[in-house]
Amino acid sequence: VLKVACIERGDFASETSSRSTKLIWAGIKYLASASAALISWNLLTSPFKTVNDFYGEFSMVFQCHQERKYMLDKQRHLTNWVPIVCPFTEWHIWPPPFGHWLFSFFPILAPAVFKFYDGLSQFTCPPSFIMGKKEARAKFPQLNEKDIKYCAVFYEGQHNDARTNLAIALSAAEKGADIANYVEMTEGIFDAAGKVVGVKALDRITGDT
Repeated sequence: VLKVACIERGDFASETSSRSTKLIWAGIKYLASASAALISWNLLTSPFKTVNDFYGEFSMVFQCHQERKYMLDKQRHLTNWVPIVCPFTEWHIWPPPFGHWLFSFFPILAPAVFKFYDGLSQFTCPPSFIMGKKEARAKFPQLNEKDIKYCAVFYEGQHNDARTNLAIALSAAEKGADIANYVEMTEGIFDAAGKVVGVKALDRITGDT
């Protein structure tokens, strides 16, 4: 009896994967937006909701770090670390990112923020660091025309997501799943209670359903 089927309407990994950065992003932007909301006036007007929303976002970011750590540990042949360089041309930014005045001092706070970000992965990623203006201009000549104060560097994971996709599909097939590409779901099949119990699919090569 068929239990699990994995279908793809085109080539495996031909959609989002073909246009992505391949990053295993652990969510630093979500951490920033959640922090901005936590220290806003919302904390006074809706304290329980604000704290609960922050906890939800923070938990999601922490889970992303754990998943990134797992992928880079278990799929070393498909993954690598990528340094992300943030050049700063001033010590104070206005208007502030995320609409909060505290973030206007991000050029000063960035090294500490990135160390905290490292800590969410239990410091299993390459350590974030500061790159001075001289080294930054030597490595990135396009910055020579700017008044660089310094660069803050942190790391994110990257993977060959097309091969990761295929590895997951092949692993599923090895465990007994049926996999097929160029098969497109056209509609769901529901039981009397409205639960999906199957799908109708189109073979995009033969036209069979």
